[in-house]
This record gives sequence, C-alpha cells and structure tokens, in this order.
Amino acid sequence: MPQPSWREVIFSIKTFGAAMLALYIAFLLSLTQPSWAMLTAFVVSQPITGMVVAKSIFRVTGTVVGAIMALVLVGLFAQAPPLFLVTLALWIGTCTFTSVLLRDAPASYGTVLSGYTAAIIGIPAALAPETAFDYAVGRCLEITLGIGCATLVSQIVFPRSASEALKASVDATLAAAARWIGDMVRGEIPPDRLLADQRNLIADVIALDALRIFSTFDTPSVRAAGDVARHLQGQILTLLALLVSINDRIVLLRSRTTGKLEALQPVLSEVGNLFDREDLFQTDATREAAVRNLETEIAGRVPSLDDMIRDPGSIIVRNILLRLRDALDTWRRILALRESLFSGRSMRLHEAAPSTARYRDVALALVAGGISTTAVLATSAFWIASGWPHGSSAVIFSGVICSILASLDDPATAAANFLRMTLISAIAAAIYLFAIFPTIDGFPSLLMVLLPFYLPFGVLLALPGSGTKVTPLGLNLVALLGLSNTTVQTDFANFINTATALLAGIAAGVLMFRILRPLGVEWTIRRIRRGVMKDLQTLAFAETRIDRNRFASRMFDRINAIFSRVDIARPDQQRMMRGVLTALRIGFNILALRSIRRKLHPTAKHAIDRVLAELGWHFRNLKNGTPSTTAPPDLGRAVKTLLEHRSPATVDALTALVAIGSAFDRHRDFFGLAQPYTLPAALGAEAPV
Repeated sequence: MPQPSWREVIFSIKTFGAAMLALYIAFLLSLTQPSWAMLTAFVVSQPITGMVVAKSIFRVTGTVVGAIMALVLVGLFAQAPPLFLVTLALWIGTCTFTSVLLRDAPASYGTVLSGYTAAIIGIPAALAPETAFDYAVGRCLEITLGIGCATLVSQIVFPRSASEALKASVDATLAAAARWIGDMVRGEIPPDRLLADQRNLIADVIALDALRIFSTFDTPSVRAAGDVARHLQGQILTLLALLVSINDRIVLLRSRTTGKLEALQPVLSEVGNLFDREDLFQTDATREAAVRNLETEIAGRVPSLDDMIRDPGSIIVRNILLRLRDALDTWRRILALRESLFSGRSMRLHEAAPSTARYRDVALALVAGGISTTAVLATSAFWIASGWPHGSSAVIFSGVICSILASLDDPATAAANFLRMTLISAIAAAIYLFAIFPTIDGFPSLLMVLLPFYLPFGVLLALPGSGTKVTPLGLNLVALLGLSNTTVQTDFANFINTATALLAGIAAGVLMFRILRPLGVEWTIRRIRRGVMKDLQTLAFAETRIDRNRFASRMFDRINAIFSRVDIARPDQQRMMRGVLTALRIGFNILALRSIRRKLHPTAKHAIDRVLAELGWHFRNLKNGTPSTTAPPDLGRAVKTLLEHRSPATVDALTALVAIGSAFDRHRDFFGLAQPYTLPAALGAEAPV
C-alpha cells in the first residue's frame, strides 16, 4: 500500500469537514435522518473537483429517479406486497444491467443508484404508505444537502481541478511515449519490460478520457475547448497505435533480417534523438527544420513496388518507414493541440472531433442484472417466510451489494470484504452508541469523538490501493449510528437486530455471487477476447461502417481491460497480450484494404473481397469458439492476383496483405492457425512472412 502524502491528509480533512457541515445543517433543519446527509458527503467526496461535481449530478439524478420509482411502486402495489417486491427486484435488476453495460461512464453511477434508491425509499414507504411522499422527500433533501456540502468544500478548500490533472496526465503520457520511442528504436529495452511499458502507456491514454470528461464539469476553458481536448485524445490514440505497429515490425525485422535493421539504424537513431530532449514540448524553426529533413530522408528510403517484389523483406522496411513518417506528423499535431488546450487559445480545426467508443459487455450486464434480481427476490422470500421485523433491511442491502459490485471480475471476494468491514463497523458502532455517546453532549463533542475514526478513514479512502476496501467501514458506521435530532440508539437488542439485518443482506449478496458467478478473471478475459474477434469480423464483413478512430478507441479499451487483468510474468499471458496488440494492427490493415479496394483492377478487387470474406469467417469461428470448417484465409493467392493486375494502389494493398500474413504467422496460437504463412514465389521466393 502506498504511503499517504499531504494530498491524502488534506482530502481527509476536507471530506470530514464536509460531512460534519452536512450533519450540522441537517440537525438545524430538523431533518428526520441527518445521518443520510453525512453519509452522502462521504460518498460523493473525491480528490478532484470535477469528479465531485460529476458524481454529485448523477447522484442527484439517480436519487430523484429512484424516489419517483419508489413512489410509483408504492402507489401501485402497496396493498400487494409480493407483487411490490417482484417489481422492485426487476427494477433493481434493470438498473444494474444498464449500469454494468455503461461500465465506468459517469452515467452508470446514476443508473445503479436509481435501482437501489428505490429499495431504500420504497420498502420503508410501502410499510407505511401514508408517509411515503414525506419519506421520499426527506431522503432527497438529506442526500441533496450532503451533495451540496461536499461540492462546496471541494470548490473552496484547496481545490484541485480535473483540468490540472488532465494537463499533468497529458504531459506525463507524452513524456512516457517519447521515452518509449527512444528505447524502442535503439533496441535498449528487454521484451518483458517493453510489454509492461506498453501496458502502462495504454492505461494512461485510456484514463485521459475520464479526466477529459471530468474537466468539462469544473473548468470552463476545457468545456469551451471540448473539440480540442477530444482531438488531442484522438491524436494520442493514433500515436499509440502507430508506435505499437512500428515496434511489432522492428521486432520482426530484428529476428529475421538484421541486415535491413542495421541499414535503418541511422534513421531510427535520428528519430530517437528527436524525442530524447529536455524541451520535448517546445517547437521552433530549428526543430521543425530537423523534423522536415528527417521526413525527407524517410521518404527517400521507402522501397518501391519493384523493390518489394525483388526482396520481400523490404515490405517490412516500407511499413516501418511509413509509420515513422505518420508518427512524426501525428506528434506535430499533438504539440499544436496541446498548446491550444493549455493556453486557452482557440485553434482552427479542419475536421470533426473524433468520437471515442467503449466496448459494452452485454453478457456480463445480463448476468449482473439477473443476480441483483435473484438476490432481492430470495431475501424477500426469507423476510416474508420468517416474519422478521428487520428483514426489510436485509432485502435493501442485498440489492445494494449486488448492484454496486456487479461489474467486478470477482464480486464474491469483494462482497466478502464488504461483509468483514461491515462487521468491524458494527463493533465500532456499538462502542460509540453504548460507551461513548452517553458521555457526551452537544455537536462539538460529537465532532471530537468522530474525528479520531474518520480522519484516518479519509486518508485510507484517498489511497488507490485501500480506498475501495475500507469504504464500507466508514459508510456503514454512519448507517448504524443512525444519528438524529430526536433519539439515540439505546436499545441493545434493537441495535443487534439492525446490525444483523445489514450483515444478513450483505451475506445474501456474497452467497448469490458464489452460486451464480463462480467464474473469475479468466472468464472475463475470454469474453474480451471474443469481443476482439467480433470487432475484426465486423471489419472484414463490413457489416457496418466503422470509423478508424472509433475502432482504435474501442480496441484500446479492450486491450487495456485485458492488460489490467493478466499476469505479465506468465508466458501464456504474455502471448495473450502480444496477440491482442496484433489484432489491433490486423484491424488497421483490414480498414486499409477496404479503403483502397475500389482503386484496384477489377480482378484484384475481387481477390481482395474474397480474402476479406475468408478473414470474416475465420474471425467469426474464433469468436464462437468453433473449429474452422474451411481453410485459413489464402492471402498468397490474393498477393499473386495483385501482382498480375497492377495499379497505382497495388503497393498499398500488397503491404496490407503481407502485414496481415505476418501477424498471423507470428501469433498463430492466438489466431487459431496451425501452419505458418508463406509468401508466394512471385515475391522472390517462398518465405515466411
């Protein structure tokens, strides 16, 4: 666990201050359950102001929608308890499904909240329908008060805007990319570390999207320059895709034709020197002239079609040089966009901002929604059968736990930790209620006795490694204390029943996850790999028109999801990481073939269409996990046809085909191939690609 810094201490003080402010105002206003205001302040507090605002907006929205649904269900089914509980369970399952489908988009938080808020408000309201409206309004007021206090404190006490974090992250990501370029072109990095660096860089680039979204909530200049920020993110994704492609080809050249790599080394060294500078983000006439000279040298070294026919190895050289040229041009655009975003000066953009795309896991969302529904129904049946007065709390918390942990790879383990933390919070609550609170009087003394617990809790909450683990400890303590203006819990038997109901609801969630979701990370990785194959199938069959930037964005999202789950020390998972990166390159080459096929001779165009269809069926079989009943895609036949019916676009089509064959040959296990690919004799000699 990382050591806390002054930032975590400041965050803890701010969070505790916001919670106490919300609690104090709730007491002054004589709200029925002030503890909800305090709990909400803890829930929405985040280190970055934009995150607080975004979470607050969607929490208010989710609370209001959940309250309205609760009132609708109470109005319709209060006199038919079984029907009320069934419809409530279906509502919670639907909201869980939608939240998991949206994944970590800000809207997913509001969606899941709409589900379990309906239970938190609806079940007590159904037990006393005449007070339903007052109860719903009271919860909304208390939650809104907590949100307002947390937002106010985050804005005025040592605020840290998301735009500052975005700018720092952009510079850190670009600096890491520059170091990676230098290490890659010089061959100064071991393969395992190169893969680890790729994983970190991809994660950083994907994280920029969330920071960009949060920045629009707290920084007007970023909101006004929204297209610039999206263009910058798109260009960084493009650069990353180019670097992955260049590295793959350099590794291939190093393993097969070292002479060609040595011939390229002067150009590669110049590229490395260009990025190995202290003033990485500075642009001046001298540097621009050096870049243009390098681009001219690269253009002069690009092999022609005749060179590629005489020497197939020069196809790889051509690919490296063209990608290096594209990378230099992309870096130039990145610097211009960075300057516009950081300075706040407007920039004329000649094209629409690229749209980002996230992958959606429908299967996981359906399973998650089903588990939430089943958990609520099971605990409801137990409540009705047992007649336990506190059973309603078990129903509520079974829905809560199955909703908030539904998207995790191993929710049963997380729910078990939630149960342990809640048990500790119950013990702490008992100490406060029956040993400490009877000895104090007034709000200042209440603040002083809560401070020793919540100050360390806030520090742990801000640490990446421990925040999610300790969250239930502090939040459930607030729930169990039940702070109010009128009464303090003094009935030990009632407290035990309340705590037991809370623990029983969480235990029901653990049981549901153990029974209905016994699969862990490996299942998630297999589903993501299926998604990769589905994207490649869609590209090959041209089932829908796919923008290159959207494809790259979704693929990098999948790649990041796999990279964050695998163990880089395991050789089989290293092969998985390299295979999924190669899938990105295959996708780009399929897009290239689709864009240039109309420029080819009709016979060559027909050959390309046939190859694309064969690729589509191959990826479809891989996606479905079924053995292929047809021969693997015959790229060699298409290469021969291209050479027999040449046109100005032949060289680009040939380059793309050989690149796909090279990818298949180097990652046969990942792409389900038993035999190596060979180049046709028309390209000089039968040789592996």
